[in-house]
Amino acid sequence: MKTLAMTKRLKTWLLAGLLAAFSATSHGQTDDDNTGEGEIFELSPFEVSTSGDRGYYASNTISGSRISVPIQDIPLSIEVITSEFIEDTGATDLRDSLKYSAGLLLFSQNDAFGKFDNFGGVNNPEGATGDKGETSFKVRGFVLNNTLRNGFRRKHATDSINIDRIEFIRGPSALLYGVGNFGGIVNYLTKKPLSTPRQEVNLSIGSDNFKRATLDSTGPLIGDTFSYRVTAAYEDKDDWTDINTTEHWFVSPVFQWKPFQRVTVTADYEYGRQDEDGIGFTSVRTPTLEGIPIFQADRLETYGLLEFEDQDVRTFRWSGPDTYLDTESENINLAADVGFTDNLYYSGGLNVSRVLFDSLDIFGGITTDPALPRAQAETATIQARQIIDGQSNDLIVDVDNAVLQYNWNKTHEDIHWRQVRHELTYNKRIFQGNRWLESEHNFLIGYSHEEEKYRRSLDRTSASPVDGDPFIYKNPTDSSLIRFGMNAAGDPDPEMLLAEMSGSTTENEGKYLVYTGRFFNDRLFLVGGLREDKTTSRDAFFAEDTGRDFVRTDFEDSVITQQTSQFGVSIDLLNNSKHKISLFALRAEGVEPNFGGKRDGNGKALEATLADAKEIGLKLNLFEGKVSGTISVFQIKREGLPFGYWWAPSPIKGNFRRSDDIIYRLDEWAPSGTGDETFANRYLAAATAEWEAATQAVIENPKGDHGMTYAAERMPGPGGRGQFWYLNASTPQGAAFMDAVFAALNAEFALPRDQRTDNDPWPGWLYEGQEAGDPRVNSAAEDWTEGDFFQSISDQSEGYEAQFIFSPTDQFQMILNYSHVEREVTNPGNFVQYPYEDGNWDRWAMWYLPNTNWGLAGVDPSLVYPGGPEGLPNQDTSTWTGIGFGKGESLDDSPSDTVSAWAKYSFADDSRFTGLDVALGGGWESGREYASAFTTAGQRKQVDDRVEGGSSIKARTQARLTINAMVRYDWIFMDKYDSFVQVNVDNLLNDKDQYGLSYAPGISWKINFGMTF
Repeated sequence: MKTLAMTKRLKTWLLAGLLAAFSATSHGQTDDDNTGEGEIFELSPFEVSTSGDRGYYASNTISGSRISVPIQDIPLSIEVITSEFIEDTGATDLRDSLKYSAGLLLFSQNDAFGKFDNFGGVNNPEGATGDKGETSFKVRGFVLNNTLRNGFRRKHATDSINIDRIEFIRGPSALLYGVGNFGGIVNYLTKKPLSTPRQEVNLSIGSDNFKRATLDSTGPLIGDTFSYRVTAAYEDKDDWTDINTTEHWFVSPVFQWKPFQRVTVTADYEYGRQDEDGIGFTSVRTPTLEGIPIFQADRLETYGLLEFEDQDVRTFRWSGPDTYLDTESENINLAADVGFTDNLYYSGGLNVSRVLFDSLDIFGGITTDPALPRAQAETATIQARQIIDGQSNDLIVDVDNAVLQYNWNKTHEDIHWRQVRHELTYNKRIFQGNRWLESEHNFLIGYSHEEEKYRRSLDRTSASPVDGDPFIYKNPTDSSLIRFGMNAAGDPDPEMLLAEMSGSTTENEGKYLVYTGRFFNDRLFLVGGLREDKTTSRDAFFAEDTGRDFVRTDFEDSVITQQTSQFGVSIDLLNNSKHKISLFALRAEGVEPNFGGKRDGNGKALEATLADAKEIGLKLNLFEGKVSGTISVFQIKREGLPFGYWWAPSPIKGNFRRSDDIIYRLDEWAPSGTGDETFANRYLAAATAEWEAATQAVIENPKGDHGMTYAAERMPGPGGRGQFWYLNASTPQGAAFMDAVFAALNAEFALPRDQRTDNDPWPGWLYEGQEAGDPRVNSAAEDWTEGDFFQSISDQSEGYEAQFIFSPTDQFQMILNYSHVEREVTNPGNFVQYPYEDGNWDRWAMWYLPNTNWGLAGVDPSLVYPGGPEGLPNQDTSTWTGIGFGKGESLDDSPSDTVSAWAKYSFADDSRFTGLDVALGGGWESGREYASAFTTAGQRKQVDDRVEGGSSIKARTQARLTINAMVRYDWIFMDKYDSFVQVNVDNLLNDKDQYGLSYAPGISWKINFGMTF
């Protein structure tokens, strides 16, 4: 009903907008209206006006309302980065161009509910900003997953040679773009053809073997009607760390045709290729004394990186030169602007893009006592760093029988994106000359359609035909580089075989109406609008080699409709020829359609992620523009963020035979051990009586084909792997035994850390049988998400920001930005309801396990799953409250305070230093929470008595200061060619300190020579 009501509301707005617009044409005409005589042609409202730009100062923006509007008027926090600023700071790509935007983070180490799916996996300390597409940033505590290119969604970053200006809108703005960049939107505008011929060539060299050449050529082809522009770049560089190298090519031809005065047709093509070698981890995480299995790599986030005495910990890259990422991207854009009258304009476009990612990477980590004998020759004793603060207070402990365990992963990703947009705008000023009624109104009606096709395949090192082991081993004290194709001993690696495939097709259809109006002598500015998005997910599948069979899961198609709105007002408090001060307020919603078709545990597509933002602020334009800026206070609340707890229930898996007996393989849970092992399990000692009863109880009416005679029985395991204890938990005796052990586990975990017994057996072995694919096992725990299905998270951020531009004289310009952000998780997620049958409730599934860093995590089951029987959790898993999994935490490394500044002085033309510019800038940020209390997979991080109170780790970096400088000299070569030479030096203080698990890069420099013909 709500969807239907909102749809009717949107249609009403659209109709009302059109009626108001065209009625204004007949009732509001004055003598000043155009009559065809002396007609003056103006820019299309869809083309941003730059006539008021001066150096770093930009007067207008197009990203906030899709039409060109003065920044001073629009009730949004908008920062414009001009081409002059990009050139002065020496930026070579989109990311580099944004480094002086305070609060926008280009490098993160800890992202709330993030994933370590960057290269190197958990061993790479960089978070979401390490996305291979280079279009992920973090602002206001939220991750921006992509950027916009001329208003169209972009999946890969671009070279700066093609960027004319960048418009950075802070806060969500679904109204126009329908994308969920809730912290803000980065929209870069590309260079357009000029009517005057011009060619510019730049050559650059720099530290770390940096070499770069660019070309920018433009001019008319056929009179004033047909023009072109071609930008191109080539770049080759090394990283400041070892081995990593990058080679980059880019070219973009643009053609513009103006067959009529009010008609402009633009076609542009963009091609880029980037080959990066040596992308893998610098080093690997080190485990605790008791070791961490490689399949629980996220727990390693608590620990530091392995250090070699003969290598520089800052720069050494153990993963070697064979890891790589090859990226190829194409973008085609066809656009048309048509002016039907002075007041009515159309703008439309088709954007088609494709990005291919091919990579080779290593998945690996340090583990202890591997089960397979061929790893034993590589074991050694290492020193492991336990993170406390990331620096001097870390603890170094010995780890015996350590070995590097790894395999190779080759990934291919293919992303096709097609986007269509149509917009019609009508503008009219009515009742001119009337003091109270004169006003200006603009109605924009828009339609957009996007389709994304995503395909991914993963090849992985295959299992050994001898023992089925897929891993390769290396002595962790051997600092020789890891090479692809053979191990350290010179033996060939196992062949690589297809391990996973996935794909989906997602469409999004958006309809929107935007209104802007000016009233009371233009002192009141209003903006508002409604948008409706319909997202369709189809052709979604996931296929995996389980070791037993290649299993494919196909998902049902889904259609989700979502409405959002945005309303803002700006009021001039002061407005005269020299000064203007405006007060603005805004309420905006953000929406992230479920591109990629993420599903919940029942296989149902998740709804869109939504954000609701409120903001109020002041905009200043003083002393005829010599001081301009924005000060604002904001709050953003987000709901529906997809996140996958790997241990959550997922009934769609369908492995649990719900009407059959619940059978567990006990492994180390059995008091007498398994196979040839025998040891005393003191947890199970608390359930001795129940165990004896279970081994003696005859099952009279077995429901499943498990072949068991007793509630607990030792039987041969699959594949001739010895004998294991199996338990029928559907019998009263088996259930009593399990309940007694769970109670003992819960009681142990409730004890203070220093009162627990050392080397407690890890209870997770209860689920080893299901992971091994033992056909006798039958438990609900077999239907765990494994990270393939998702829950919905809620969080929020709030703070205040300021951006200023000072230009007191023609020779001096300064940009000063400040940001303060506080964020927290308000709801850590939700589980689907597990549909048990015949009262066959498996209350021992992994989401009920008491004393691990997942499951109940030591919290009273009646609090985690309220409403169940006394002392037990609720059978309904959807009652999960998430207590103990991040509520109230930040779980994010956004610094609370950041400052950035850049100041340039240009010597006057009549001085002895004519043509010389000097600039100084940099940034400061407060400490970051780079290690949170929870891992990226949602597990609690625990440390023992090495940390006072045994509390979860929360480690912060120290504050950080960076200072950069620029010197530029312009002259006319041979009295004919405009020429310049520019030197940029970054990190003047040569900071090489450690910040969390990462290091500052040290000083770097770049020399750029350019000439214009």
